[in-house]
Amino acid sequence: MNKMKNSVYLRIFGAFLATYIILMVAFTAFLVSLEMEAAGKEFASQAPQISKRTEEILNDNIDNNKQITDLAGVKKEFVRRSPVDMLNGAEAALFTSDYKLIYSTYSPKDYWTCVYTESMEENIGRDGYGLLKPSEWLSKEEVIELENYLYAQPKVEKIGDLAGYAIHVDGFWMDDEMIIPHSISVSTMYARELDEEGNVGARSGTINKGNFYNKDYDNFKNLPYYENGSIIPKYKEEDGRGIPGYDEKLTSKNQEDLRQMVRDQSKLSNHFKHLFKNPSPYMEPVERVSNLSYRYYMVIPYQSNIRVLDDQSYFSEFYTAVGIDINIWERISSTLVYVWLSCLTIFGIAAFILSKQTYKTYLKREEIERQRKETTDALAHDLKTPLSIISGYAQNLQEDVQTEKREHYASNILKSVDRMDKIIHQMLDMTKLESDSFEIKVEEVSLREISGEIINRYKSICDEKFIEVDLSGEAFIKADKSLLERVIDNFFVNAIENTLEGGNIKIEILSDAFEIYNRGNHIPEDIIKDIWLPYKRGDSERSNTKGTGLGLSIARSILELHKFPYGVRNKDKGVTFWFKFKNS
Repeated sequence: MNKMKNSVYLRIFGAFLATYIILMVAFTAFLVSLEMEAAGKEFASQAPQISKRTEEILNDNIDNNKQITDLAGVKKEFVRRSPVDMLNGAEAALFTSDYKLIYSTYSPKDYWTCVYTESMEENIGRDGYGLLKPSEWLSKEEVIELENYLYAQPKVEKIGDLAGYAIHVDGFWMDDEMIIPHSISVSTMYARELDEEGNVGARSGTINKGNFYNKDYDNFKNLPYYENGSIIPKYKEEDGRGIPGYDEKLTSKNQEDLRQMVRDQSKLSNHFKHLFKNPSPYMEPVERVSNLSYRYYMVIPYQSNIRVLDDQSYFSEFYTAVGIDINIWERISSTLVYVWLSCLTIFGIAAFILSKQTYKTYLKREEIERQRKETTDALAHDLKTPLSIISGYAQNLQEDVQTEKREHYASNILKSVDRMDKIIHQMLDMTKLESDSFEIKVEEVSLREISGEIINRYKSICDEKFIEVDLSGEAFIKADKSLLERVIDNFFVNAIENTLEGGNIKIEILSDAFEIYNRGNHIPEDIIKDIWLPYKRGDSERSNTKGTGLGLSIARSILELHKFPYGVRNKDKGVTFWFKFKNS
């Protein structure tokens, strides 16, 4: 039995698991496609903001013919106001109309931003910005040491504590936006002010020029020379606040590949051809970077205006190429995890309920099959006895044996035929009652009236056995009168058959129940529930009856049709059969 149970559970759980996986994979694919479309639309709406920043910088440094008048100024302004600051993780590049690269974004690890005093106007310094490529001027060890100074975060508890370091570029030459260092120094900074939360509000230290790096440069280009510059550390977000350091993602290989893509002139020249030939309602990714990470690329012409020339080529004074890697998993992971776990729970519960119900159905079917076999065997046995009697008496009549008993033989044959007829009719009644098409005719019924009629019907039998019958109570209920009469008749007959001579039967009609008690042997508790099944009786002392073995089964079917609870219980020196009802 356990093997069958395991088999049922395994098959159902396996089917549910397969269905669950198929549905979840399909849902995941659908959600990924939706999120890719949404990511493309978001990027398409955000990329023009980068182009707008680019246009603002260009407009301050171009003439009426849209020609750049101060290329170095443009590049320095890009360092000061990086367009990609408006879209975290994006990379951008600016091109001329003939696809020549003007400027592109860079890795914060490979290039350091430097602020310096570019000019003085009325004793007010005007800041300039440039880039220092440390690997070009310093050794690897020196770069690491300077980075450690730049991003140091000492714990400050009181004024005067070490609050970090400042890196100064004390003298340098400017080649467009690139800084050529002459002298670099590191200053130890101490806390001068602390706010209420213990954060450093101001710090100070002494500059010792050239204490870290000092080297001359052959200024054959006659480049301008400046003093008083400082390296600006990058900041990254951590736990909702900015801390010194750069996002490791911006220094990854994938990010460098993205920078190379936005700098690619061939990518730019082919972009519009592909765009006009294959228009799409949303921005599609150009490639997959990793599992669920996709790369998006967009080119925005200057002032969002592009012209088609006579040779069918495309023209704009400037182009801004923007690219970004979007991790779809990071966007949908929480939703997917919730849906997968929720559906797994639901599928698991459903599979368990269905498995349990299926196994119950299997047990019920097995029980029905067992009962059918037992009923068939019992029916065959019950029919075999009268058939044997008929066969024996018929043979005697045929052979003219003891002719003086012919009437006795005929009488017994008729009795056996009547018994067989009764068995068959009750079997047909059982089948009819258990069919789905059977309908009951409900009317108002007096239980006392029916009980009195049945008592009178069997009065002679009760008198022969000296059985005392007591009837008390009254109730009117909605039921099928003929069927309910049959229930009480079967209960009463069963009581008569199992009451010893001189015993008593008591019928009690309560406000919500009908009970019939007979004085006699108890029904063993281990089989008391089975007596409602066909051909099931109590112990051997209660089985010496002439009934068909179907009476209580028929009563059970009728009560279940009426949805009346029913049962049997052993009582003091007897047994009580009962059913409950609602008053009409």
